[in-house]
Amino acid sequence: MRRVLLISGIVVGAIALIAVALTAYAFFNLSSIVAHNEKRILARVSDALGRPVQVGKIQAQMGWGVSVEVSGLAIADDPTFSEKPFLAANDVSVDVEFFPLLRGEAKITRLELIKPDIRIVMNADGDLNVSTIGSSPEDARRKAAHAPNPRVHKRSSLADLSIKSLSVEDGRIYFNDLGEKATPIHVRHLDFDVTNFNAASAFDVETKFAFPADDQNVEASGKVGPLLNQGVMDASGIPVDLNLKIDSILLESVRPLTELGSHIPAGLSIPDPISVRGTARGSIGKLAITLGTDLTGARVAYATIFNKPGGTAMTVNANGTWADHLDLASASLKLSDLELTASRFAGGGAQPLSAQIDSNSFNLANLSSMITAAASYGLAGTSEVHGIVKLGNNAPAIDGSVTLKQVALKPGPSWQTGISDLNGTIRFANGVETVEPTSFTFGSAHANVEARAESLSPLNASYALKADSVKLAQIFASRPSSDIVNGLAIKGTADGELASPRISATIQSKDGSLENVSYNNLDLTAAYFNRRASARPLNVGLFEGSLTADADAVLGDEPTFNVTLAMRNLNMEQALHSQDIDAAGRVRGFLTGNVAASGSGTSWDRIRPTIRGSGRLAIADGKLMGVNIVADALNAVAAAPGVSQIVNVAFMSSHHGLLVDPNTELQSASMSFQQVGPRSTTHDLFAQSPDYAITADGWFDMDKNMDMSCDIRLALGLQVAIPVMVSGKLPGVRVLPDVPTLAERVAMGAINTPGNIIRGGVNAVGSVVGAPSAGSAIPSIPNPINALKKLWH
Repeated sequence: MRRVLLISGIVVGAIALIAVALTAYAFFNLSSIVAHNEKRILARVSDALGRPVQVGKIQAQMGWGVSVEVSGLAIADDPTFSEKPFLAANDVSVDVEFFPLLRGEAKITRLELIKPDIRIVMNADGDLNVSTIGSSPEDARRKAAHAPNPRVHKRSSLADLSIKSLSVEDGRIYFNDLGEKATPIHVRHLDFDVTNFNAASAFDVETKFAFPADDQNVEASGKVGPLLNQGVMDASGIPVDLNLKIDSILLESVRPLTELGSHIPAGLSIPDPISVRGTARGSIGKLAITLGTDLTGARVAYATIFNKPGGTAMTVNANGTWADHLDLASASLKLSDLELTASRFAGGGAQPLSAQIDSNSFNLANLSSMITAAASYGLAGTSEVHGIVKLGNNAPAIDGSVTLKQVALKPGPSWQTGISDLNGTIRFANGVETVEPTSFTFGSAHANVEARAESLSPLNASYALKADSVKLAQIFASRPSSDIVNGLAIKGTADGELASPRISATIQSKDGSLENVSYNNLDLTAAYFNRRASARPLNVGLFEGSLTADADAVLGDEPTFNVTLAMRNLNMEQALHSQDIDAAGRVRGFLTGNVAASGSGTSWDRIRPTIRGSGRLAIADGKLMGVNIVADALNAVAAAPGVSQIVNVAFMSSHHGLLVDPNTELQSASMSFQQVGPRSTTHDLFAQSPDYAITADGWFDMDKNMDMSCDIRLALGLQVAIPVMVSGKLPGVRVLPDVPTLAERVAMGAINTPGNIIRGGVNAVGSVVGAPSAGSAIPSIPNPINALKKLWH
């Protein structure tokens, strides 16, 4: 028995000695063994991968395991995808457990690729070039031609591969989607670490790389795999569970990417680098993606509509799926206190991106400074938005509603007080915008507005506004405190281009006061287009009468105007009083007439010399208070040598009322005139009372200067007109008889002179007629055109 045991021990010892000797031989001669069998090894690796494999040099050495260093590694691609290598690496290092290797098992403890170039290609069917690894090209083509599902492949050789540690250092990945005409994606400076790799189970992955710049700014970590399903690799079905982190990325660098860039509105601009956090879960063929970014520090703008400065709180979160293309499921925006959610996404690419938008009730004051159209209006109050929004290259289009509550705004810098307490709803449907009846106040006025826009390009809109009592000084500081418009109603339309609209409106007001002029029944039809404004016509009741006007103006650096006026029975005393003109206490009567005038300028001083016009005026039931022009003229005649004999006792007796009346009676008066600059010229001024008639020819101007020749014809006592010259500047004009003309008329026998001649003048007969005349002093006569001037001004 001892002998048997001894022999057995010797046999086992010999076998062990042989095994040790072989192991020692392999240990010390591994490199030469590998070199001797390099072709056979590469052939087996190529057959296992289904791809030709080339190397520059293979070196092996022994430690606790087998370490293999490979230089110049190149793994060919599937020729149906690309002729370029699938993988090329300058240096590859592999550590393999030694004893399993003797049993024919490759248990890799470490695989490291230094600066590899990896090319990933997707064909038009969505297949990746990595999906055919482990199958020969001939098998892939044969199965694709005969099998009903071309994506079914034979069992992959990766099933026998396990690696405890896989790392890529400073690699590059090139991705090209052959089905899209998009710029290929280049990933640089790739660091990739895998632990416990097994193609049949999930393994841990951690990677960093640079995209699209040269500094590492993208990180991903989590689990990937298993790569094989029942021994077959389906690249699109590989499970993925990753956390993502992207730093310092620019929006413009993402636009060239078809899958992502096509969903970015063309008008969106984010010039500052941003960071994104997210997750990617599911399979490579269909990933559920969540992304979030904090844009507080970034500048964000959309076309000419929105402009957020850096430092304003803003976050964006989105989630969706990425299969053949990116499908957004929902997104949320927080901007100041605005919380906006978007869902039911559609479109993208060539089609406008659309989504259901819903917001909370947010404060407009926090957003108004960032909205270009609202920045200067000082918006306040709350708003809420619901509807479907389409983002194109221009302004967003919405089908939904915008609700406004307690909104306040200041329409312009000249407004003393703005609009407040605005409450209403704006609805958008099929391109039609409707402002439902919306109430608001401005100053002390309560108002209501409604509008409808059939389209914005071209503009086609209508509107209506009503207000109870508008105090203009509460809106415009330059307006008098007495300016008030009661019962205001405006209706109108707007069309043409939005940047240069054509606006028309009818403006009505029950009554009110403007520039201290009380009015009633104001009715104005106005229009504006291309810096041209018109009022055709303007009808208004004022000064116990009415005024009708047609006016046109061309606005610009030097505005021009053209106006026609038709006046009916205007109370001149009220008109002059309203403008605080001195003559108001001396002039009575009702003015009727027509005036046409044109001119240009930005101020009255510049307008006056440009005025050109004409007209005809008439006064009924008129009177010049406190002055008797005819009595003064007769007094001057009575004192004039050679003609004084025409005024006698009989004359004075028959004209008792005329001589003692302290006023100049103007039962009716009329004239036509031509206007050149500030001067009015008339050749047919005519005034009549029961006792006399006056005709005149001459001029007067807006500076109160006048030079006129007049004839005074008495109704009784004289058959000849008394010629008078009126000249000077009001109130110091001179009224003098035209003695030569009067003497000529007397000498020609135009007057039958009585025998009893009073040579002392009109003043000398005071005791006879019982009262003094108006006196020899020549009173001031106000220029009625001056009153019109102030009205125009």
